[in-house]
Amino acid sequence: MELGLGGKAAIVTGGSKGIGRATAIGFAAEGASVLACARGREALDETVALAHGRGGARVEAVQADLNKPEDIRRVAARCVEAFGKIDILVNNAGSARPGDFQKLTDDEWLADWNLKFFGYVRMAREVLPQMQRQGRGVIVNVIGTGGLIPTAGYMVGGSANAALNHFTKALANEGSQHGVRVVGVNPGPILTDRLRLFTERRAAGRDVNEVLKRMTPLGRPGNPEEVADLVLFLASERAAFIHGANITIDGGANPGLIG
Repeated sequence: MELGLGGKAAIVTGGSKGIGRATAIGFAAEGASVLACARGREALDETVALAHGRGGARVEAVQADLNKPEDIRRVAARCVEAFGKIDILVNNAGSARPGDFQKLTDDEWLADWNLKFFGYVRMAREVLPQMQRQGRGVIVNVIGTGGLIPTAGYMVGGSANAALNHFTKALANEGSQHGVRVVGVNPGPILTDRLRLFTERRAAGRDVNEVLKRMTPLGRPGNPEEVADLVLFLASERAAFIHGANITIDGGANPGLIG
């Protein structure tokens, strides 16, 4: 399927590894120019090296901490400077810690919300005026099924994800006025370094691969590339009528009626 992403300019936050890296590489392969940002320089450079030469697109990396508003401004400004526009924003940076409710401190809650929730809010707020001037744009928020499945051991991340599902729909209402589409993606268990490390810590002597197999009815966790494929489709004109939706990709792990 031709996605028509050639010539587009995309920002991918958290682009140094996992879903973000797969998404940046996917956009480049489709001929889109990509600006990937993350805190780790070395991993970012690896993403650029892997994406370079795919589809003939330009790929740049900006080291940035999305806890810092000045870094967010710098990322958006660099995309416009390098590519002349911002067609697509993929909000993907940040994760939140699991933990015992009675042991997690206010500072830990605030730190994770500042990166995961407010990082997405600030990034969207920064690119929206540019998209408004262009009369078009797409924002894809990569969130997570933790917001759909309340869990005692994942209150910080789950509550931030629930808020981001709401934010995505509200931002879609705002974006409609400016020709900007907004959609969300809720990945379930995806085989990233983070998931494998988390599983190893929780395996309690069990075979890690067997634990991973039991995470979904399909008998495996997802791959970052599978989430990236969904993000690319949603960012394309093929998905032009999908707006204000939060779409789950979790191999059937969430049995609920919502998501």
